[in-house]
Formats: sequence, structure tokens, C-alpha cells
Amino acid sequence: MKLRQIAFAAEKLEPAEEILLDVLGLEVGFRDPGVGHFGLHNGVIPVGDNFLEIVAPEAGQTDTAAGRFMARRGGDAGYMVLLHAADAAPTRARAEKLGIRAVWNTDDDGAVATHFHPVDLGGVILSVDSFAESPDPSEEWSYWRWGGPDWLSHVRAGLTEAMVGMELVNPDPARQASTWSSLLDIPCLAVKDGFDMPLPDGGIIRFRATGKDELPGIAAIDFRMVDKAESLSRAKAHGLPTDADGFTMMQVRCNLI
Repeated sequence: MKLRQIAFAAEKLEPAEEILLDVLGLEVGFRDPGVGHFGLHNGVIPVGDNFLEIVAPEAGQTDTAAGRFMARRGGDAGYMVLLHAADAAPTRARAEKLGIRAVWNTDDDGAVATHFHPVDLGGVILSVDSFAESPDPSEEWSYWRWGGPDWLSHVRAGLTEAMVGMELVNPDPARQASTWSSLLDIPCLAVKDGFDMPLPDGGIIRFRATGKDELPGIAAIDFRMVDKAESLSRAKAHGLPTDADGFTMMQVRCNLI
């Protein structure tokens, strides 16, 4: 199992995309026409062999799931986590036994992909996907359909080398960690301030308690940097909240390692 993609929802694709690309030194690798099914348009951005994505409602679309999510969050925010499995079918079967609802799925051309209901997963959409073209997700540069046909040519590593972890917050992190652990069949470890789920590929998902006035959802993403100082300088130039170890954008803390 590999943490492969994290998506933000934005009211408008620009300027959010432009700022994120500049601060992390990245490039859009694909615009997926398939998200039009949800009334959205997007940019998929390779970060090493993982991905960030920004989705936004298309012009004239006033009633989308992403739009309703942002209305609850009060603006742009972290929206969705996508995991790459060797075979996603067992995860789908466990979800049915656990009563975790699917909001979308596909079994098309060797894909097994399911979006699970955010209410059942603690405030974030989770997708667990597998592809016949990439039976080993731990293999570097493995196939990822949602990255598009030519994403490798858009990898830029001058500032940011990789996306290596993330943090979720919830009023009951023990319950959320237990739910994710049961669904994914991956153990969680109790730590001083919450629970950690080390992933087989070396990544990590952390489960922590919400702070005062903080809503459940994606709280942080960890990036391994080539030039942390330059990224922080660019974040400051865009007026983003920064400190010595990261910046905040679209209600998500970006930890620069």
C-alpha cells in the first residue's frame, strides 16, 4: 500500500494552482477530463512518483460535492486521499463487512478503484485503487492512471523531492485510526500524541486530535525537500503563513523536511 495522491478542493483552480506550483517548484502533469463527471476540472501534479491534485468546480457548476465540502470548510481545503494497492478488491470487501459506504467505484480496463464516504472515514474521502498495469505499488515510478499518460516528463525535483507522509485530525483519533486500520488491514501504533500508520512503502499516515476550532480532515502533508530555504522564501513572497519548517496553504500545513 502506497500513499499515492492527495487532492485539494479550491473554489477556483487559479490562483491556488499557480501558487502551489511556484512554492514547491512543481509542474502540472495532467488535466483529467474524467473529473468533469463530478462537475470539476483539475490539475494533477507529480511530486516524485506521487501526486498532488487541485480540483475546482467548472464554470457554471453551483452544486458539486467538492463545492458543498468547501462550504462546510469555509474555503479551499484538503479534500481526498488516494492509496495505491497491489489489489484493491480485498479493501472493498472489508469495507462492505465494516459498513463503510462507497460513493463511487470503477472496475474498468484492469482498474479496481473505490471512493469511500467521508462521514465513515472521519471527514475525508479515501480512495483505494489498484491497476493491472502496476501490480507492485512499491516499485518506484509505477503506473498510476490518474497521473495521465505522460506524467513522468513533468516531474520536477529542483525544490521538492517527494511527498512522504500526511496527518489527519479528528475529535476521536483513536476511533478514526481503528477504522482506517481495519479497512486497510494495516496496523496503527499508539504514540504520545495520537496514532501512526507506517505504510509498507515507507510513508506514514498520522492520526491526531483536532485542535480548538479545528475541523476534521487533512491537516498536514510532509515533503522531503531539496531546497527548503527557497521554498520558504517563495511561500513568504506569496503571503502564506510560514515558520522555520513549513507553510500553510488551503488550510493544510505543508511540513518541509
